[in-house]
Amino acid sequence: MSAPVTSPPAVDEAPADAVGPGGAVVAAVLVVLAATAVVGDLPVGVRAPLTLLAVAATAARLVRHRGRGGLDALLVGVGGSLVALALTGMVLGLSPAGLHPGTWAVALQVVALVCLLVSLVRPPTRAVPAEDVVDAVPGDGRRAALRHAPWVLAAAAVTVVALVVAVRSTTAGEDTPVQMSIASLAGTQAVVVVSAEEATGALELRTDPGDGSAVTYPVLSVPAGGSVSTTVVVPTTGRVVVTVSNPGQVRPLRTLVVNR
Repeated sequence: MSAPVTSPPAVDEAPADAVGPGGAVVAAVLVVLAATAVVGDLPVGVRAPLTLLAVAATAARLVRHRGRGGLDALLVGVGGSLVALALTGMVLGLSPAGLHPGTWAVALQVVALVCLLVSLVRPPTRAVPAEDVVDAVPGDGRRAALRHAPWVLAAAAVTVVALVVAVRSTTAGEDTPVQMSIASLAGTQAVVVVSAEEATGALELRTDPGDGSAVTYPVLSVPAGGSVSTTVVVPTTGRVVVTVSNPGQVRPLRTLVVNR
């Protein structure tokens, strides 16, 4: 006769110290450090790891505070982080502050710190659903980990890609809007006009006919709402690409193609 199988209780009580203040403090410190790194424009090798650690620590603290089990923690942690990033960016984009890395970092810092403060004040959820309680059968824990591993990896990949795309798009949005046009073209000379809505720093004007004889023309700062004209040399026949960019920047701010 086989021994009766004892099923785990439907509801278990989490230990009294399952959700202590230590995790919230660590997450808050990481959030402040990450926001400071972004606002201070530290190298990306410093900003990126701090941002990922801050997001992970904050999400881990909040989902652990819920006490709903591993799958709930994965879905709520990743989904909640992405929703918070998107909604904060949307609100900033509609606000007078504008959506920039600095304003985004400060706004997300405030949101994260408020959530962490609430998690300290509000009593944690102690109930653990029955489906998240692992039977005391050898191998069950390993099977559960293997079953959830693909979802964990997929969620981590989505989070990293979303953060990279968001940071790149907001960084691109920081470029000072400039316009470039050809005022006149006669013989081997072309007058290029660069205008800007806001005052700019030094800009570089470059002509490249594609034969290895590219020439760079320095353009002094453009005043707000003003323009600067520069005469450049262009071939009498063929194609030449005219670009304006910040010094040392590979991606140009504006590009013109002249075909003659």
